[in-house]
Amino acid sequence: MPQDDQDFVDFFSSIPSDVKKYSQEVADYSRDLAESVERHFDTVAASIRQTLQTTPWIPDSIKPPPAPVPRPLPIVPRSYLEQAQDWVSRNRAMTAFIVAFVGTGSFVIWRRRRAYRQKRRARRAANGARTEVVVLAGSAHSPLTRSIALDLERRGFVVYIPVSTLAEEQTVQAELRADIHPLSIDITSVSIQITVKERC
Repeated sequence: MPQDDQDFVDFFSSIPSDVKKYSQEVADYSRDLAESVERHFDTVAASIRQTLQTTPWIPDSIKPPPAPVPRPLPIVPRSYLEQAQDWVSRNRAMTAFIVAFVGTGSFVIWRRRRAYRQKRRARRAANGARTEVVVLAGSAHSPLTRSIALDLERRGFVVYIPVSTLAEEQTVQAELRADIHPLSIDITSVSIQITVKERC
């Protein structure tokens, strides 16, 4: 491209930026002029109003009323939410520390409660058979023994309840549970107690 053509292209490419620059200057000048004219008219109107109010020969009914005194805006009390937001925006480091402390503490407490509430389950063999056995020393007729036996059986234990009479054995078998069995021994006998003490 010859140099003359390049100069011509450069000239035309600079026109939009020049137009933008000059139009911005004209807009700024127009805005400044309008503001100065408005201020001037406000000053003239205030001067005329003051002159008419202080002139003694004009009747009071014709005089313009005095300019109203601006009332102070009532102070609206801020809500607790706005106060809290203001405090948080002023104390960001403290807020971050509090959130981290409370959040971590809550998580730890939640984990401990969850672990505490989890019931112990009995381990099972590889084929799914129950392997852990519990001997529940209590009267077969007792509702407490019955409820503990049912709970342990639900958790996966094989439960044996010692019985000394045929009636107690029938009570245990009446539960119709596959893993709650009667164990025919008398736990109140002295010989069994001596044997247990010797093994301990």
